[in-house]
Amino acid sequence: MFRLFLTSLTLLTSLPYLAGQTTLFVPRNYYKPYELGTRSWDGKPGPNYWQNRVYYNIAASLDPKSRLLSGEETITYTNNSPDTLKSVRFKLQHDRYRKGVQRAFDVAASDVSDEGTHIESLTFNGKAVAAKDQNRSATFLDVSIKDTPLLPKTSATFSVRWSYTMPAAKGSARECVCDSTTFFVPYWYPQIAVYDDLNGWASHPYTGLQEFYHEFADYDVTIKMPAGFQVWATGEWQNAKDVLTADYFTRWEKAHTSAEVISIFSEKELKSSEVFKTSELSPIAFQFKASDVPDFAFAASDHYNWDATSVVVDDKTGRRTFVSAAYNSASSDYPQVAKIAADGIRLMSTWLPGYPFPYPVMTVFNGDDGMEYPMMCNDVSTAPSSPMTLTIHEVSHTYFPFMMGINEQDHAWMDEGWAAFFDYLLSDSLSNHTEGRVRDYSAIAGTENDVPPMVKSRNLSTAYRNASYQRPSQAYFTLLDLLGYEKFQHCMTEYMNRWKGKHPAPFDFFQTWNDASGQNLDWFWKPWFFDWGYPDLGIQGVVRDEAANCQVILVERKGNIPVPIQLEVVYADGSKENFHQTAAVWRDGKKNTRIACAEGKKVKSAALGGTTIPDVDRKDNKWGK
Repeated sequence: MFRLFLTSLTLLTSLPYLAGQTTLFVPRNYYKPYELGTRSWDGKPGPNYWQNRVYYNIAASLDPKSRLLSGEETITYTNNSPDTLKSVRFKLQHDRYRKGVQRAFDVAASDVSDEGTHIESLTFNGKAVAAKDQNRSATFLDVSIKDTPLLPKTSATFSVRWSYTMPAAKGSARECVCDSTTFFVPYWYPQIAVYDDLNGWASHPYTGLQEFYHEFADYDVTIKMPAGFQVWATGEWQNAKDVLTADYFTRWEKAHTSAEVISIFSEKELKSSEVFKTSELSPIAFQFKASDVPDFAFAASDHYNWDATSVVVDDKTGRRTFVSAAYNSASSDYPQVAKIAADGIRLMSTWLPGYPFPYPVMTVFNGDDGMEYPMMCNDVSTAPSSPMTLTIHEVSHTYFPFMMGINEQDHAWMDEGWAAFFDYLLSDSLSNHTEGRVRDYSAIAGTENDVPPMVKSRNLSTAYRNASYQRPSQAYFTLLDLLGYEKFQHCMTEYMNRWKGKHPAPFDFFQTWNDASGQNLDWFWKPWFFDWGYPDLGIQGVVRDEAANCQVILVERKGNIPVPIQLEVVYADGSKENFHQTAAVWRDGKKNTRIACAEGKKVKSAALGGTTIPDVDRKDNKWGK
């Protein structure tokens, strides 16, 4: 009891010190990692930062007729934490379809089963795990290992054999029985949950709304399919030469160094029985390997077209990424997708975020959603509209939450906000300003559904999309304008260098950008991410400054969220002038500012606003005629 008292006293006396590192509100549960030295108040990983590690060796098969997915895996789990683990948590994400499990929205009754994922066998270090040591709840399976706990700095091996039937109803979240012989398969294998320095075991089940928080891992995966099917997956295809006939292997190999899009095969060719070496009666095993990724997904079809190209992502080393589009012939937009993805990856690597694309492969698969996975996308056809924005958005997620292991279940703004930021600016650039789309924040800003992003994503439902996409992406537009490209890109690069392959939390982000920018941005972070409020500027009027012989436009900040001033002035002589001030004009909390116009000229009209500047009331953004 006395020890507990001393521990509590130590924590309480440390609060003033911790609070002195930032003016932002820090929830009490965030103090522990900083006290233990796993995270630092300058935004860097602390000297005692640790992260557990997983290796998966998986063999699986999918029967197209029954939709039965069967697999067995051997998992090596390394406990790098200072804690002795007496239980290990598995994620059985397909259990979202298990009867009685919590779901964010309805699923078809025909896809719900009593069992969900069928666990046929489970062993720990070679010994069967007794039923009494398996506790299944929501989409988790907690395995008790209290009799032989996993000590710090040691590893253990689990073996699992499992199966389930893929949901077939239209609209199944993120997975796709796209047609009777085409499948996109995510959330499919028993996966060890994240155990981290912030919360211990990740505790939010998969409900179909909040997305990723997975541990970094290495994968060696073999997928077996009937003859005539091609498989695309996370990672690099290991046995293409054994599977493809010479002509098609040559195309595949050439595409790895080609800047032009190459047809690996068409639908007609795939159906000709000339693509694969195996006989029509023999199933085909496709092997893939991936390193340093937090998840693995795959897709298969017996009639999809396959286009591929490659792009240099690191000018210093010449490293390339192999980019593919696999698609239905009916999707008239998809012949553009491989090039769009490659051009987008090049721009991501050299401009925004301006960091070499981290993975060797990217496949955009013509599924039924708009959803990202490491080195894979499940993207619906957008025809007759351009597929550019959707493609760029999902591919850009490679940085967040995959290269940077974001906890999307708690803070989706740390990845979705960035993807919304990237998809507008990159699409706008690639399309000569015709395809970029800014998500409207103004319409919802300041309403009861405009919840500050620092409220955990797992606690949101109707407010989820705005808090994850609209509001944070607008904050990032404002931040880019505030810092300017060079400093913004420096901060982004520093953030990525510090936290690549790790699990950054919000204060790691805020403090890194403060540190890298050389300025305290808490005045900016607080209204955009912590406070209720809205952005709103207005023109109060135009007055004359006799001493300066000019007219002055009075701009009022009516809302509490700081945004830039973009002002176009038309003079009586027909000439125009544009004025711009970054959001820093509001840094000291003032409510009004004055913009001096050209000497000796009379203002005919003035208008505030810009594409990436939200404003809840634009009626007062214009003055004059």
